[in-house]
Amino acid sequence: MAAAQPYLIYDELLDFLVEKASPQELMAFRPSSAAQQRADELTEKNKAGTLSAQERAELEQMLALDRFVTALKARAAKALKQT
Repeated sequence: MAAAQPYLIYDELLDFLVEKASPQELMAFRPSSAAQQRADELTEKNKAGTLSAQERAELEQMLALDRFVTALKARAAKALKQT
């Protein structure tokens, strides 16, 4: 059995989320102030070169999720233009 293509799964998940939440809801999503504060803290520690291995993994996960949310919002914006 062939392995699923990661980008196909990624696209399917984006489409699924756009279908389940309204494009307006997706566009309005913002991280909590606590999450934003943590991201800012990790970014500053990264710039200073003082991140622990665990903090580096946390920051990388945040950056991956940020890229995903950016792609999701782009898909939602496209859906809004088509309506």
